[in-house]
Formats: sequence, structure tokens, C-alpha cells
Amino acid sequence: MKTKVLLTIALILGLSYNHWAQSSTAPATEDPYVEVVVTPEKVWLMPDELPVHNLPVRVLDEKGTLVLKKNFTAETKDWSLDVADLPSGKYRILIGDRQVEYMDRQGKKGVL
Repeated sequence: MKTKVLLTIALILGLSYNHWAQSSTAPATEDPYVEVVVTPEKVWLMPDELPVHNLPVRVLDEKGTLVLKKNFTAETKDWSLDVADLPSGKYRILIGDRQVEYMDRQGKKGVL
């Protein structure tokens, strides 16, 4: 009986250690949080952490159609997206794998 209990404990500890060892050696690929500032002409992106190795940013319209895509890296000088030519509507900005921001683009006002 004691042998079975000891073997069970050893098996559980071995599995726990194996899981811990695998998860601790996995490289951290989590994207940094990005502050987003929307203006009528541009969407400015300000990451909390630098350098950023590869941060894909996608803009989708209300139908889910990709309308704009740009990859940002440590070498990127201009951390903005030009949205001046997008039509009026609601858009989702997908930053990396997890962050989602929203933009409501208003039409251009007529000049009198």
C-alpha cells in the first residue's frame, strides 16, 4: 500500500515537473500593450515597451474586410497608420494577437 502511494506521488511530481520545465523554457512572444491615439488623418501607435521585434497591425471594416495592414518593428520610424482615405464607418484595429481597439471614422466636412 505504501509503495503504491509513493509511486503515485512520484508520478504526479514527475508530471508536474515535466509540465513546469516545458512551460518555463518556452520563449515569451507576448506583444506589448500599445497606446492608440486616433486623429482624422492618422492612427498613432505608442508601444509601452521597446524594442518591438514584429508587431502586425490590421484595420478591418464593419464587414470584417481587411482594409489596411502594416508591420511595425524596432527599425520603424513612423508609428502611425494613414487613415485619411478610408471612407466613413466603424473600424476595428487589431494590434498583435490580443489587443483590439475601435475607431469611428467620420466623413470629411465640406468647405464653405
